[in-house]
Amino acid sequence: MAAVAAAVAGFQAEAKCPICLDYLRDPVTIECGHNFCRSCVQQSWADLQDSFPCPVCRYRCEEGHFRSNTQLGRMVEIARLLHSPRGNKKGQEETSLCDKHSQVLSAFCEEDLEMLCPLCTQAPEHHGHHVRPVEEAASHHRKRLRSYMEALKKRLADLQKLISIQRKKPLELREKVENQRQELSSEFEHLNQFLDREEHAMLSRLDEEEKDIEQKLSANITAFSNYLSTLKSQLSKVIELSGLSEVEMLSQIKVFYRSENEASPSIFSIHLRREACSFPPQYSALERIIRRFKVDVMLDPETAHPNLMVSEDKKCVRFTKRKQKVRALPRRFTGRPVVLGFPYFHSGRHFWEVEVGDKSEWAVGVCKDSLPTKARRPPSPWQGCWTVRLQDSGYDAPGAVPAPLLDVKDRVIGVFLDCELGEISFYDMAEKSRICTFSDTFSGPLRPYFRVGPDSKPLRVCTGADCE
Repeated sequence: MAAVAAAVAGFQAEAKCPICLDYLRDPVTIECGHNFCRSCVQQSWADLQDSFPCPVCRYRCEEGHFRSNTQLGRMVEIARLLHSPRGNKKGQEETSLCDKHSQVLSAFCEEDLEMLCPLCTQAPEHHGHHVRPVEEAASHHRKRLRSYMEALKKRLADLQKLISIQRKKPLELREKVENQRQELSSEFEHLNQFLDREEHAMLSRLDEEEKDIEQKLSANITAFSNYLSTLKSQLSKVIELSGLSEVEMLSQIKVFYRSENEASPSIFSIHLRREACSFPPQYSALERIIRRFKVDVMLDPETAHPNLMVSEDKKCVRFTKRKQKVRALPRRFTGRPVVLGFPYFHSGRHFWEVEVGDKSEWAVGVCKDSLPTKARRPPSPWQGCWTVRLQDSGYDAPGAVPAPLLDVKDRVIGVFLDCELGEISFYDMAEKSRICTFSDTFSGPLRPYFRVGPDSKPLRVCTGADCE
């Protein structure tokens, strides 16, 4: 009888849907031979387009085809009848016997999760355990299984949605790559067109310069030829005068001396102009940084050292020998002639420009908002201050790579703060070139930093195109 019960249980298990774990409803069969409820497999394939994997064996079914299985449907109804409470109880009474005592298994131990007969419940190994009747235990665990079933169904549905979303990612990737490929192709096409125009213009200028130099060389050769004829004429005159008598020679010598002082033509030297190809700004990475990340920086008068005078528009600052009458504030710098700028930077990327002109001493960069205000020594990167500076007729940026190489006055310095990468880069705006870069880990708010040297020349924060 135990074998019959096992066969019945196996038959009932085969009649259940692998997705919802309940008896098959309107069963269908897919290409790999597995069976599902029609609604379950339709929901499983709802968001798929290219391939339709079997929820059990992952076999890829073409076009999501399946067919109704009416014979299996009738077998499921039989399985349902076998699972009815009356049939189930009768089968239990007839077949569920204890292997040790050959008595009906009528109880269930919750601690050991085992079915017991009346004699088993009295055994020492189950003493003090929570034992309940089979019907009560089955009802309790069936409820728990239903809760597991709902949770598993939800996880299964969520997973299938996630797979569906991930299957769409390659298409999204292809679209992004294609867009970027077209953008790069367009940029290189414009660059090639520009290079062709630049090459043609430079070669034309070189041809014109060649013709001009040839004309000047020809004129120079003609001048030397004329001078040669003059020298030959003078030589003949000397020979003629030397053969005259003393009186005749002396009477004509004055005219000869006046004519011999004609200067020789100067030698013409060839100097070609050095052509250089200047790329337009739109092909410069720096110009892209300026367009995307330019911010409007203003000076904060409440941080300015008493010897610094900030303009009304908060864009210009100069050093004055006489200290200003200002309020004593905790955030005001008193140790060095420093002023900070707005806004505060917590994240993101930001770019601004500072016109330092031909000042003999200055420092420009970024610092932590918590930078000490009374210190007299120049701050360093490990104190939270990253600057390029000019002092004692030399440029430096301690901790930056590479060491700054600047030698031109009347310049504008660009500052690019990249909080995401942890970098602060400085640019020579006249040359459109990078000066140096600091790499660090930033924490807390950051602010623009300006130190003004002890001369009357101003330091100015650029606005729009006023520094171009």
